[in-house]
Amino acid sequence: MLQTARFYLRRARIWAVIGSRTVATNDQILQTPDMLGYNKPLSPSTTKPVVEQSYCLYQNGFESSVKPVQLEDRIQGLFGRSGENVQSYIFQTKTSCDMSVWSYDGSVERERLGKQLITLFTEMREQLSGQGHWCDFVDPLSGMPYHNKTSTDILTECDEDITSFSSSLDLVSIGCCRALQHSDWGFNVFVGVLFTDAPSSDIDAAAKEAKQKLENVLA
Repeated sequence: MLQTARFYLRRARIWAVIGSRTVATNDQILQTPDMLGYNKPLSPSTTKPVVEQSYCLYQNGFESSVKPVQLEDRIQGLFGRSGENVQSYIFQTKTSCDMSVWSYDGSVERERLGKQLITLFTEMREQLSGQGHWCDFVDPLSGMPYHNKTSTDILTECDEDITSFSSSLDLVSIGCCRALQHSDWGFNVFVGVLFTDAPSSDIDAAAKEAKQKLENVLA
């Protein structure tokens, strides 16, 4: 009996020591750097590149033009209204990145320029609508009408009709895809199109005032 009691007492002491060591070992494991690297921060080589440029619609050069719309059926499909007496205002800006290929910097530039162009067109629309003119534009990032939410038609930069709004633009086949090419800037181009029944003088005045406001915001 005495030997049995000593055996169980000794075994209890062993388990107590093992348990305390196990706890200590677990604490040490929690404080030990992850050997497999799961909890380590991404190294500079695995992180996304930092875009240093402060992309702006006007920094590399831009051009715009007003032209009567010849494709009246597209106006009907996009905005649900007659295309008679509607003019297009196309804004083209030279980009820092080649837009015919995908890159992280290019996607960031496209996103920033798209948002700035929406701001510009929104300001123009407010001015022209305040003068009693109809006005709407195509979202440069999605190709969808920005205000007419009932349309199922889209007008993207790879649409053949986009070249009808400017003599400087052409669509070029690149493998199985097409890319927009500017006569002077090549594939470094980003565009947006606004439509309105306002006269050219009112469109130019609205564009000038909207540009000044946008530049003040970006400054």
